[in-house]
Amino acid sequence: MSFLSKAKAIAKYVKYNGKITQLTLCQINRGGCLQGKKIVVTGGGSGIGLAMAKKFLSEGAEVVITGRNIEKLKEAESSISNPNLHILQWDVAKIEDRKQKLQEAIKLLGGGLNCFVNNAGFVAVRQDNESFWDNSFDTNARAVYFLSKEVALVYERMNNGQVGKILNISSMSSFINNANPYGISKYCVNRITKGLAKELAPKNIIVNAIAPGYTSASINKQDVEENAFSAKSPLQRIIVPEDIAELASFLLSDAANAIVGQIITVDGGTTL
Repeated sequence: MSFLSKAKAIAKYVKYNGKITQLTLCQINRGGCLQGKKIVVTGGGSGIGLAMAKKFLSEGAEVVITGRNIEKLKEAESSISNPNLHILQWDVAKIEDRKQKLQEAIKLLGGGLNCFVNNAGFVAVRQDNESFWDNSFDTNARAVYFLSKEVALVYERMNNGQVGKILNISSMSSFINNANPYGISKYCVNRITKGLAKELAPKNIIVNAIAPGYTSASINKQDVEENAFSAKSPLQRIIVPEDIAELASFLLSDAANAIVGQIITVDGGTTL
């Protein structure tokens, strides 16, 4: 089968402020590269999390998406309508619930777990507000660390020599020098990723991260149907959730088992 027959190409021309941007996305069918994998995606009710869940399902995985808003999760479940998709209401910032909620997710997956995606995030609207700082670090950093450690214990108990994977969703903001709680908390994600990758690799647990740039997810609320142009990157287009999902599906597949402790930036060249 040729490459083109395996891929779904989407191209859009969008005129914005006198500029025309071509948005081309090639979604590759890798032939079920995640067949049989059991995956949890936190913050999976919309945006990047939902796009990843759809991609993982298309590659043969069974997926649990989690989030604080049960109605949003139900809407996502209804829109996808796939028996291999499950939903679980879970506020990952409540660290004390991690053992119970993780076990609930594993039960929904039939008792197994191969991949865990720390995608849930909190963006601080006000930088000078203490509660926004607390919420940023509780969701973006503390939850990533403690959940990853808990997932690692699960892998050690159940995977019997199989590779277990943890994928963290960081941010381009982690590489930009400004004093805001979101960027600083995502910088912590990068350090957590590299530290745990080094610690866990000898146990056959692989940890990596993706750092998206300005993305047309619900967090930024840019509608690419009307405007895909972005002056913030050399590529002059905004990143879409599917860009992240394509890379995530590869990193969680066994084709990427030698990639360890990397933070891969998908930002259209913004941080160059």
